Amino acid sequence: MAKGSGCDGARRRHWPRLAALAGLALGLALPAGSGRVLAQAEPVRMATELLQPHLVDIGGRRRLNFHCVGSGSPTIVFEQGGEGFLTNWARVQAAASALTRTCFYDRAGFGYSDPPDGPVTALSVTDDLHALLQKAGVRGAVVIVGHSVGGFYATMYADRFPRDVAGLVLLDPGFSGQQMSPTSDREQANIRRGEGDLVNCAALARAGKLTEANLASNRCVPLPQDSTPQEARYILRALTGPHWYEAEASQSVNYFTADDGPSVSHRQETEASHAFGDMPMIVLSDEIFPRDAWRSDAENREYQAHWLAGHQKLAARSTRGRWAIAPGSNHFIQKSNPQAVIDAIREVVQAVRAKNAAGH
Repeated sequence: MAKGSGCDGARRRHWPRLAALAGLALGLALPAGSGRVLAQAEPVRMATELLQPHLVDIGGRRRLNFHCVGSGSPTIVFEQGGEGFLTNWARVQAAASALTRTCFYDRAGFGYSDPPDGPVTALSVTDDLHALLQKAGVRGAVVIVGHSVGGFYATMYADRFPRDVAGLVLLDPGFSGQQMSPTSDREQANIRRGEGDLVNCAALARAGKLTEANLASNRCVPLPQDSTPQEARYILRALTGPHWYEAEASQSVNYFTADDGPSVSHRQETEASHAFGDMPMIVLSDEIFPRDAWRSDAENREYQAHWLAGHQKLAARSTRGRWAIAPGSNHFIQKSNPQAVIDAIREVVQAVRAKNAAGH
């Protein structure tokens, strides 16, 4: 769930931060920033085996796509943002997989995974991940790297299964209370329009009317132009079928909609929330904060301050938590400043190893 930038950003600027659910920034050039931001001239590719289906039965006649590469401990599990494409990790995958064992998966309804069996909420997502790691035989506490709404789900997972989480790396994450109160009618209208696009795309897909050629003209998400054949097969399976759009719409409704008080997913995380003790944890915020068109300049400044304060509060839930702004980065920090993400992953993994060696 990005905030209105990237391949579909011009069309979806009416969506709020963390509500651009439709595959934003899938491989386009990123803004210039500090010297640590890597050039985009030559796209970096995922390990090819990660783009092949590998389905794990999690029970209830449902399967989730799940791959692990590399070796070592602790295992890292990657939780991608709202649009949910594994390819968003391409610029950090190789370095992370050289460091330790790394696991990537598609949430229910995304990529090659089967659709969800109910509403997409913080509880349903973390229930699925817990079942998946057990069924896949992942032993020991893991480090979760979560981006955007994936950072929110990573936090929820640590809330619910603290013994199963050794560390967190959260990249411009969503958090309970991220929507300032009261949420404006303009913002809610923008959210509803975005969800309407998703519902319409799902209906077209169910009728067999979505193809690679007409995605953009139907206000659905086009395939990134530089996609390899393997990437295209993986991404188009989502973009031309109904399950991805339906899961996105359900995720948005339960993440953002609130007639009175917090949304369903935010309420679930608030109820599960607790301190994380001395768990190694890094929260990274983006530096290039876009101006949301439905807010005034003053409102945008107020919301940016609220957003950064929420990230600092997240980091403070661990006595070893650290918050920083990734220089030159946009919402997709793993694309716009991958080295900052690689450094954060390495720092947390090394801290976990040191903690384990000390017998804590």
